[in-house]
Amino acid sequence: MSERRAMSNEGTVSKPHARRAVVKGVAWSMPVIAAAVAAPAAVASVNTLGLAFTASSTSLLSLRLLDGTSALTAQSLVTVPTILTLTNGPGAVTDNALVTVSISRPTGINIPVGRARGFGVYSFNGTATIAGQRTTTYQSAPVIGQYGFPSTTWSNSVPITVASNGTLNLPIVFGLAGTSTGVSVSLLALFPVTVTVVIGGRTLIATSSISVPIGAGIL
Repeated sequence: MSERRAMSNEGTVSKPHARRAVVKGVAWSMPVIAAAVAAPAAVASVNTLGLAFTASSTSLLSLRLLDGTSALTAQSLVTVPTILTLTNGPGAVTDNALVTVSISRPTGINIPVGRARGFGVYSFNGTATIAGQRTTTYQSAPVIGQYGFPSTTWSNSVPITVASNGTLNLPIVFGLAGTSTGVSVSLLALFPVTVTVVIGGRTLIATSSISVPIGAGIL
């Protein structure tokens, strides 16, 4: 009988130790589970981002020459997009984005000989662009060399922070790219503008255009 009681007492003592082991195991695993659940929230917030041009300006613009130090003032009303907006859903977003702005040649205007100016990005979100971030590309042919309007790109890494259910306005200022050999442009020129923002594994695109009427005197 005394031996059975001793065995019974030993069994009673061992049970709290087992419960402590189980409780410690649960406590250790809880932060791991919480981290695994929290991670998709950041991804989900990037997935709710939207991108669009939300403002433009029509005026007798004074435009800087990107490859020089002077400026030209338009003699007729030129329209340019001025604000690019990121719109966010639930969940704040803070990340670096690769932003690329491409400005194409206007369609329907043929300049077989000589060069006209196009447009490039002078500043983005208040920061002036630099030559190493920009490209200016003319068409080229044997004998006559470069001709027509240039297409341009600007690309840079930009820090982005958008509040949950908030918006971020990014001002964009355009300048004149390339050189003019004095060719005459006698048609309305529409330069397509495409902005691509790569952030958090997503690619967002917004489009607009720059409108230059006949007689503006800046191309």
